Amino acid sequence: MRGLAPMKLLLLASLASVSCSRGEKPVVQRSEVDVFEGREIVGWEAPQLLARLDAALLRAGFTVLGDAPVPSGVKPWRIALAARIDEPDPQAEMPGSAVVALSFRQKGAAEGFEVEASEQTKADSNEIEAVQAAAVKALDLAIAEAAAEAKASIELDRLQDDALARRANDADVAVQAAATRLLARRRHPAALPALLKRLQTDDLGVLRRTVGMLVELKNPAAVPAIIEASRARNPVVQREIVFALSAIGGDEAEAYLDVVASGHDDPLLRASAEKALGELRDRVKRNAPSSPKGTTP
Repeated sequence: MRGLAPMKLLLLASLASVSCSRGEKPVVQRSEVDVFEGREIVGWEAPQLLARLDAALLRAGFTVLGDAPVPSGVKPWRIALAARIDEPDPQAEMPGSAVVALSFRQKGAAEGFEVEASEQTKADSNEIEAVQAAAVKALDLAIAEAAAEAKASIELDRLQDDALARRANDADVAVQAAATRLLARRRHPAALPALLKRLQTDDLGVLRRTVGMLVELKNPAAVPAIIEASRARNPVVQREIVFALSAIGGDEAEAYLDVVASGHDDPLLRASAEKALGELRDRVKRNAPSSPKGTTP
């Protein structure tokens, strides 16, 4: 009777051992490409991209099953990958960029989580090889960053708030990012200092993700820093930020939206601020305590 190949037996044995130990490696059963924009720049299709993802997951500390069966007692993760590559333009001194989003869902869990990362690299010349190399480097860096943060997120999610707050200043950038994002999801005030520091970035992808986490945090103390971060940004980003301010709420957000809606030079931004202001005031009105019967509000 033929048995399993020695390497597969070794893999299954190691997985069984790991799954029974504390601090087990998270197991990935399946990965798939959801979106891959700019694939023509590097000449790849989904299988090549997934191979880069699997390699990054292994380096980050995941176990990737591939074709091996799931060991008993293990709850594997499934990953959907969305990626976009923008070609560098050396003549205009524009770097190439890559944006990656990894959506994780564990078998049997009601909800998953998503990690995003973006990186930029410059091409050495206009030669096609140099342009492709810059794009591949940006993509690999973004995938590695997302994989490392995802691994840290899975580990840190088990911690109580106080222990998690201490990891927000960790020396490991991936651990720091994961802890901050989890704290924001839990609406813990310890997330605020790290998120405010991130608002100073020139990377629009980082800025958008940071503002999104501040919306989750819903701490009005973030409003002045968000307003400052919106200055000198392109109109699209500014319109996104007025709706973020509306979602966070508070007196400062309302006052700023009122000013923009009343007198900004950009008519589209004025209209966006007016709509965001209306949404904020409607929400405040809905959440206001009802006046007792027989009294005048």
